[in-house]
Amino acid sequence: MTGNEPVDDFIIIGLDFGTTYSGIAWAYSREPEEIELVTSWDSEFNNCSDVEKAPTQLLYDDKKGTSWGYSIPASEDALKWFKLLLLDSDDVPIMVSKSSQMRCAQKLLDKMRKDPVEVIACYLRKIWNHAIDSIQRTVGAELLQKSPFHVVITLPAIWPPYAQQRMKQAAKTSGILDARSCGETKLRFISEPEAAALATIKDLSKRSTIKVGDAMVICDAGGGTVDLISYQIESISPFVVKECVKGDGGLCGGVFLDEQFLKLIKRKLAPGSWDNVTSAEEKKFLNECWEHGIKPQFSNQNRDWIVDLPDSCDVASSGRKLKRRKTLELSSSDILSAYTPIVDKIEALIRRQTQAVKSKLGKSAKYIILVGGFGRSSYLYSKLQSAFFESTVLQSRGNKPWSAICRGAVVHGITNHGLSATLGVTVGARGDNMLTKKPVRHNYHRLYSQRIGHVSETIYICSEFPPPKSSG
Repeated sequence: MTGNEPVDDFIIIGLDFGTTYSGIAWAYSREPEEIELVTSWDSEFNNCSDVEKAPTQLLYDDKKGTSWGYSIPASEDALKWFKLLLLDSDDVPIMVSKSSQMRCAQKLLDKMRKDPVEVIACYLRKIWNHAIDSIQRTVGAELLQKSPFHVVITLPAIWPPYAQQRMKQAAKTSGILDARSCGETKLRFISEPEAAALATIKDLSKRSTIKVGDAMVICDAGGGTVDLISYQIESISPFVVKECVKGDGGLCGGVFLDEQFLKLIKRKLAPGSWDNVTSAEEKKFLNECWEHGIKPQFSNQNRDWIVDLPDSCDVASSGRKLKRRKTLELSSSDILSAYTPIVDKIEALIRRQTQAVKSKLGKSAKYIILVGGFGRSSYLYSKLQSAFFESTVLQSRGNKPWSAICRGAVVHGITNHGLSATLGVTVGARGDNMLTKKPVRHNYHRLYSQRIGHVSETIYICSEFPPPKSSG
């Protein structure tokens, strides 16, 4: 191909719209292996500008306009958890609908008299505009203007079809699908666990120890929820995996660990010591001492942790391990007490999933793969390693687990255009009864050894059961 030959350039953009944090990754069609992450967020907090995701939260202000993500001042009460309000109340799990986070989100939404689709569209508009500015800084204005967008948005696997339609409407309202002179913006959806799997399958396929029949459990430990899905390897070359057992999930994500840590602090202080601490001070304390302090380092090592308490914390009446500088000394057993109730729930979810795999296949899952923000936890990794000795627990280095879903969304976009010889292609294997409006969720991923061009998908529906075999 010569340099002057016309090429249909485009940009693949993967959007992980999460319950507590959202992220965007992208790739240029001529460099599909180079997946970039959007960062450089406007931030009111220290150490947050260059992280992989931004908080899924909004603040409406008639005078100052709408703030989002890290730009919301710590003193303000932001709207959070609005992603789950997209569902009809009957489709929200009881444990979620009764949570304080959901009740607070619904209360704020009712107070503002706003529709969930409208709020989600507002957030998508903010993060989308930031992403486009970021991409333009990398590729330049001219290439950006000439390149159509192929957008892939991730959704929970168990969401009903109407939720996807509402999400599509939110994307349209946000401006993501606005007309551009270079061509139509294409939009696709992929389930979050499927995207997480795609982000890890490439590396897994290079292992010399894998063989046909091996099973893996993907554990997406996010901020609000922990979701699991299992795949079985059907072929090594090309690399093909197929959904093995029904997915599972629970409300035991990272925000609940944060709550446990805050309860620990208050428990270690004298009664009433925390009463004068403002919401802004509490958020700053959690961000600096916990989120960017103890939390990423803790692995139940034998050491003590010193935390600086907010200035307004009244510690004069307490003599329990307090020093003049308003610091508090915590032992590893103290920190462990915050982790235990949350990690135990995650372990129980994984055990239920691995037992289902063993019941179906007659053998244990070979791999348990951790992704998601909480999936970065050193302690969670070591705990699961001890609990599931029959499996190999895998955890990518650094923040790769946190960005797995948005990177996997880009992989999905890349492979569905035949741009890569090494990444997986998602193909529907069989579907649930469409008449019951259950989502089609049985898929497998195939790695091709050469460029295959355009890939299309066809879903057939019939009233017969079992459905007739394909004649072709």
